[in-house]
Amino acid sequence: MSRKIPLPVIAVVADALGSRYSHARIDSFMMTAGIELAQSPSGNREVKTRAWLRCANERLDDPLAALGIAITEMMEVTPGFEWEEKPDPNIPKVHAILRKYHLAYLTGGQIVSIGTTVVSATLQAIIRSRDLSGMQAEFERINQNLEADPPAAVTASCALLEAAFKAYIEQEKLRMPSDQTLKPLWKTIRKDLKFDPDLHEDDDLKTIVGGLAAIVEGTGSLRTHKGSAHGRSKKTYKLKPRHARLATHASFVLASFVLEAWTDRKARIEEDAKAMEGL
Repeated sequence: MSRKIPLPVIAVVADALGSRYSHARIDSFMMTAGIELAQSPSGNREVKTRAWLRCANERLDDPLAALGIAITEMMEVTPGFEWEEKPDPNIPKVHAILRKYHLAYLTGGQIVSIGTTVVSATLQAIIRSRDLSGMQAEFERINQNLEADPPAAVTASCALLEAAFKAYIEQEKLRMPSDQTLKPLWKTIRKDLKFDPDLHEDDDLKTIVGGLAAIVEGTGSLRTHKGSAHGRSKKTYKLKPRHARLATHASFVLASFVLEAWTDRKARIEEDAKAMEGL
């Protein structure tokens, strides 16, 4: 999936930023977004903005991420004083041009593919912040194949979970199971993160936590029987994009929950260590 900024998007954003902000503010937005130039581009504000965003396409690994950061203030801060606030007429134009290219702006400065859920956007943010390159590769493979090759997206969904579980096991220095497929990996991290339903007193929470194991079972089985990793019998039904999205969204939910639980666990350990130091 290309993460370059479509040229028509650059045109509309350049017009919007150029009509609202000064040269200095535009330069500040672009530098904050991580776009580096030896000196600010010349020309009027619209021309300058176009040059900055073309540079992002040429030099950055993820130009759309830079675009999201660069337009955050414009998309989320209403111009003018409190008593005369008026919506910026350019913002609907930006939303429209993004939508034309199957993109959307999410609060907080993220540009995502339309159909991307808040869970997947959150997951991608965690993956990037923790430099989980194995998960990032599978995340991109999922998005590349959801429509074009649903079995490949299902396979990538399973691989995403395997990458998350392996990262946890390796970084927490747990014993890696000899069988590094999904179910043995899940069994190892489930025990360490205390994802056993019987450990929870609340019946509703027990039910939800118990469902995590069903995601593992279902995702692994679907990959085995219908995904691209194994041969399929002549009688198998054809996976459609909606089936791939179901598996993908389930894997995103589980991966996000694991990574967030992992973060909370590390925070508790650090707090306990500080408390012991204070004794």
